[in-house]
Amino acid sequence: MRRDDELRAVLFDFDGTLAPSLPLWLKAYQIALAKFAIAISDDEVLRRCFFRDWAEVAADFGVCTGEQMRIEVGHGLHEAFASAVLFPQARALIEHCRAHGLQTALVTSAPRELIASVAMRLDIEHLFDFVICGDEVANYKPHPEPVLTTLRALGCDAAHAIMIGDSHADVLAGKAAGTRTALFMPDDHHRFHDPERLRASAPDFIFVDHGELPGLLGLGPLS
Repeated sequence: MRRDDELRAVLFDFDGTLAPSLPLWLKAYQIALAKFAIAISDDEVLRRCFFRDWAEVAADFGVCTGEQMRIEVGHGLHEAFASAVLFPQARALIEHCRAHGLQTALVTSAPRELIASVAMRLDIEHLFDFVICGDEVANYKPHPEPVLTTLRALGCDAAHAIMIGDSHADVLAGKAAGTRTALFMPDDHHRFHDPERLRASAPDFIFVDHGELPGLLGLGPLS
């Protein structure tokens, strides 16, 4: 991508993209299910909980409603995310984009209360022109609603934006909204995502290190 392609906005996913927090979601589900006397392995969480809506997870275990599951996992997230950190180059990447005159936004399926707390603790809330969370939309990614809402808030046309994430849902949401897409695909994410499914989503760019992305976007190297 050349800078003269008029890139104006960079939209970031949070979990697994800016923060190595997917293991924290594993822990959150385990904390939640323990409330119902269910002990579950990491592999079972990945198979039975990840990338499913609350009603599906609740029905699978048959111990509560989807809303109750959402609430209990939310409690687990607050406990687990007390140890959340950013990837080493994530802050520098966002700052680099902003230094080149790009708008930045956070497009996450995590709940607002959690993201607000984590963003404040990590001191990153000021790095985003707009933030949209999972409890503020009717449809999660891969539906384009979160991306389209963000673009409207930024006043940016989809052709001048890129959606960056670590999952097929991020890529598909960006594509459905009309943005370019970049997939963060480090080796240690293969535990959480099917690499073939990720590649099949056909992102415009794939990167394994945050330091690669500025070059792909035509912004020059991170300082």
